[in-house]
Amino acid sequence: MTSKFSPPSLAALVSRLWRRPAVRLAPLVLATLASLPAAAQSRDTLVLLVPDDAVASSWPVKVWTDSAAEEGVKLQTMTSSQFLALGSTSAAKISGLIMPDSAHVKASDAVVAAVKQYTNLGGKLMLVYDAGALTDAGFYAPTRSRFSDLVGVDYTLYDSLRDRVVGFGPVVGTKARLEKLSLPPGKYLPYVSASSTAGTSSTTTFVPASASDPGGTRHMQSAIMGRAMKRIDASSQNVRKRQTLAVRNLLGLNALPVPSVSLSTKVSAATSTLPLLSLSSVPITTDFLRALLSGSSYVDQSGTTSAADSTPQAISTYGYGYADYFSYVTTGNFGGNVWLSSPDHGLVAGTRNVGSGQVLFVNMPLGYFKAIGTDSAPLHGFLDAFARDVVKLPTMSVQPRGKGGLIYNWHIDDGDDLTADAKYLLDSTSVLRRGPFSIHFTAGPDTVSAGDGKGMSLDTNSASQTQFKRIRDLPVGHQIGSHGGWNHDLYGLGASEDNAATYLPWLELNHAAVDRLNGKRATEYSAPQGNNPTWAVNWLENRGVVGMYFVGDTGAAGVRSWRAGNRLTRSMWSFPIVPLGKYATFEEFEEFGISDQQSGQWLLDLQSFVVNQRTNRMFYNHPPGARGHLPALAPMLQRADWLQSMGKFKWYTMTEMAQFGNRRLDVQWTASTSNGFATFSASHASSLKDMTWLLPRDKYMLPIVTSGYGQVGYDSTNWIITANGGTALKFVAAQR
Repeated sequence: MTSKFSPPSLAALVSRLWRRPAVRLAPLVLATLASLPAAAQSRDTLVLLVPDDAVASSWPVKVWTDSAAEEGVKLQTMTSSQFLALGSTSAAKISGLIMPDSAHVKASDAVVAAVKQYTNLGGKLMLVYDAGALTDAGFYAPTRSRFSDLVGVDYTLYDSLRDRVVGFGPVVGTKARLEKLSLPPGKYLPYVSASSTAGTSSTTTFVPASASDPGGTRHMQSAIMGRAMKRIDASSQNVRKRQTLAVRNLLGLNALPVPSVSLSTKVSAATSTLPLLSLSSVPITTDFLRALLSGSSYVDQSGTTSAADSTPQAISTYGYGYADYFSYVTTGNFGGNVWLSSPDHGLVAGTRNVGSGQVLFVNMPLGYFKAIGTDSAPLHGFLDAFARDVVKLPTMSVQPRGKGGLIYNWHIDDGDDLTADAKYLLDSTSVLRRGPFSIHFTAGPDTVSAGDGKGMSLDTNSASQTQFKRIRDLPVGHQIGSHGGWNHDLYGLGASEDNAATYLPWLELNHAAVDRLNGKRATEYSAPQGNNPTWAVNWLENRGVVGMYFVGDTGAAGVRSWRAGNRLTRSMWSFPIVPLGKYATFEEFEEFGISDQQSGQWLLDLQSFVVNQRTNRMFYNHPPGARGHLPALAPMLQRADWLQSMGKFKWYTMTEMAQFGNRRLDVQWTASTSNGFATFSASHASSLKDMTWLLPRDKYMLPIVTSGYGQVGYDSTNWIITANGGTALKFVAAQR
């Protein structure tokens, strides 16, 4: 007698698997399930609410759709009419709703009422700055914003405040909150009020606003654009470096070796005592390594919450210190969870439960500051936090295999940089044997002025060629790039939007020299003095450059940058520097009294940040700075060795991250939900290899790969599903 076999149900199979120890399930799950529940309404997507007459290609809309794609967050636009048509079903059909700044300034009473209904019925709303500030007739609402009762504070108080309705000043939060907003160490500074430093009351700044400019952004546009395009990186000038080097040689400070660390020591999660790596007075404790090995999170180098976590920190930027932002003056006691505040003007961001739903109010123009101000970090940080922490959406990782890492960009500006400082680093240290790094050369014969002879003369100088080839031929495989236009300082100080005829030939000469000696075309670039005119960006992209160093968008991961309301490139990525407050190079640190202990700890913290956040950031230096401050570099480089050996960290180049970013943008993926199960489908025309999805563990049970080649891992927050190859992948996860 033959018995008929009945396969277990999907629910039973997942339940059975879930009861097994997670550590046995993490490495590789390749399951074949005969059938899946029928697809239902997709809830993997945020909705950007725009007016009926919105233009998809206009910057107030496109800057949001671009940024979501770059963050790995699915987002679609919906018009006001489409949203109104959903009626009371909107909360059930939209996981998260964004009402953006600049795009939806005017809103009818019906739209305002529908947004409130959506939130009260269980929706998650992100309401940004001037969204709905004006009625559909183009006037401020009487007395206060129509969203004030939803948000929990009064704002847009034009009737009572008039020319003081919009404030302008620092934005403050705790270290923990700023890191939750993806702002890395160095992108904020301890906040000290003007009154405490000057002995007088702080100077409060307001921005003129009116119904024709309800957020004051138009009035301030030229100033904000000027701030974004400020030329910095002057500390790399050859004269200053030569003077610094001479002083350090006199004091005997340029021969500090980099201690090596053996990687032969076996480390396991059960190890109670790990080797303590330390140099100078920069601590490297074992808590970080233990936390990573066990798959848990990490707070700081001590493993505990420090006093700095509760000290007010202000968002800052390279060259300025505190960065001033717009916010509406708010009044009233906010009954929610404050994320950010203005010392002078009130609430800047916070969440509040409303009915069955939740609102995240962001009282600053996020889209405006990326598209107009070339400051993308706040938009990306809030978009990421709303998607992952508030709505708890599945997202794509911005990193290959979800592995965080750093881009280490070297600017070799002149002859001494290459034939003295880089040579020393090659001869006497192991610094350049790590990586791969992004190493860029200014190749001409001069550096500060025409005919000074201080350049590396890469085409003709045999000593320069020898050191270039030594760097090029290192087994680690550094990515060689071009650093601007032939004469470092003259190009950096002289190139502008209207003199391409003069300076484009210098750009061409530099690339040609680097390419000849490297044997292939450079795919990455850094601009001297951070000076990157639009014509230069266009020429670079047309020549095949995919990644560039950038002094705008500071503190962000790799992005496709905007300038004056236009995206600069089609597929070339900018890699913004991460500063340490106002400064970013060792030469600056030395001049302004930042010790090796401080800069070394910043590098350690930055490394911790990218690992914990599964993201990328870029820092840079020059060979003289690195040579003179080896005690600051060594601990981070040593810990990178350990973390790489454990598979927790990776060095990336601009080229690798840009190429991966472009491939990631071409991935098509969906998530549908039915009967308590979410089904995910992904495809790519050529390969899904290394593409990774993050599913919140408090929302989903163990994912199962149902077709294609993939594996499932986990950390303390997410399930991590990674494609190992192929052009299609499907996986399913039960919802909690």
